[in-house]
Amino acid sequence: MNSTPDMNIETQPLSEKLKNKRPVIIGAICAAALFAGLLIFKPDAVTSLAEIVPLELPALSEDVVFASLSDNESLAGDIKSIKLKPGDSLGPVLMRNGVAPNEAYNAMEAFATAYNPRDLRAGQLVTLYFDKSAEPQLTEVTLKPSFDRTVFVSRDNQGEYRTRDLTVNFPKEIVQVSGTVENSLYLDAGRMGVPDKVTGQFSHIYEHSVDFQRDIRKGDAFIMAFELYRDAQGNPLKAGDLLYASFSPRGKTSSYYLYTTQDGSENFFDADGKSAKRKLMRTPVNGARLSSGYGRRKHPVLGYVKTHKGVDFAAPRGTPIMAAGIGTVERANRYGSFGNYVRIRHSDGYKTAYAHMKSFARGIRSGSRVRQGQTIGYVGTTGRSTGPHLHYEVHKGGKAINPRSLSTLSGKPLPSAEKAAFDARRKEIDDIRLKAGPVFAGQEPALRGRVASITPADSLP
Repeated sequence: MNSTPDMNIETQPLSEKLKNKRPVIIGAICAAALFAGLLIFKPDAVTSLAEIVPLELPALSEDVVFASLSDNESLAGDIKSIKLKPGDSLGPVLMRNGVAPNEAYNAMEAFATAYNPRDLRAGQLVTLYFDKSAEPQLTEVTLKPSFDRTVFVSRDNQGEYRTRDLTVNFPKEIVQVSGTVENSLYLDAGRMGVPDKVTGQFSHIYEHSVDFQRDIRKGDAFIMAFELYRDAQGNPLKAGDLLYASFSPRGKTSSYYLYTTQDGSENFFDADGKSAKRKLMRTPVNGARLSSGYGRRKHPVLGYVKTHKGVDFAAPRGTPIMAAGIGTVERANRYGSFGNYVRIRHSDGYKTAYAHMKSFARGIRSGSRVRQGQTIGYVGTTGRSTGPHLHYEVHKGGKAINPRSLSTLSGKPLPSAEKAAFDARRKEIDDIRLKAGPVFAGQEPALRGRVASITPADSLP
């Protein structure tokens, strides 16, 4: 492991960066003639730079007195770290923390040459540094938008703000954890240092063949091998891609390897080169409860025993419903006791049907082409229904079959021309796994036994 990461620093005076460029200036008029001059952002939303409209900013009056701090509070030599909240923008944040409006504007203008203010997110930390003069001034603003990048805005001796964009190339290694489900997959993997991102990737691999709410039992074994970035002291910083996954729900083990096909797409394949993705999903709605199974039952509305040709998933009204597989929509309309109804035609004689929807997703109509996992509608209680749920049917050659049998449908195999390249990659991953250590330094490799008593990696992205 390299003890010193590679660094790449860009430094350029603000005047040069702004030369022959249209400055990004966003303003808002504050009470008492104070302007924000900044961008209001929304959490988890990205807005194109094309939407930024320059505004005419009012001239600052020398009579304006800025006093966001009490007379007893001193900023001399102060360092402030502020966690951004939903609806925050950088300029008002600076001014609320002792920066005069003209300085806030200049710092923000410099900041915008290195980082689009619309990309700011709630939860990010902005750190302010002040000098020790009698009338303290802002000397630097820093933002760390990612684990390997820091943006600096510093005030030089002439009072001009300069930007620096520093990127650090941290070393990457492969780690592996193995264990059993005792509470939940997320909780037990997290205790061993697996970030939620990796556990999420693991869950997506098996979502086509495993019902995580009904098939998982205490003692089910799992293995995850994934990329991990560390700092110079060996502390985990960020997880990369999951390379290998093995899961044994109810004692049935299936393992998958990450492989990039010749067309550049990434997917997970078993040792025989069959994709982890199945033709059809067993559960086309997340977070649902199986409220009624396939087969004969007493109808909850009609009151007599009849064959239930699908399965029912109870879920809150408005929960997204996904297409179980790639196909063409045959109908999307009101259909008798089924209420709002969608039927999709798939390959090899398979069809799926979805009933009692609250509404259809945009673009879902007869003849529409859909991809697996695409939202086609939302859970409701239209038609003959006693409450919000999805009625899901699968037909093969015109005959209804139990959707819970879909785990037997194997994934699409790799072309024979790619089998040799895949086998080489699979062997490479297996060789790496034999040498892989755990997430936390000082632990025995996970292959030698389950890692126990480890603090959860809450800080890992």
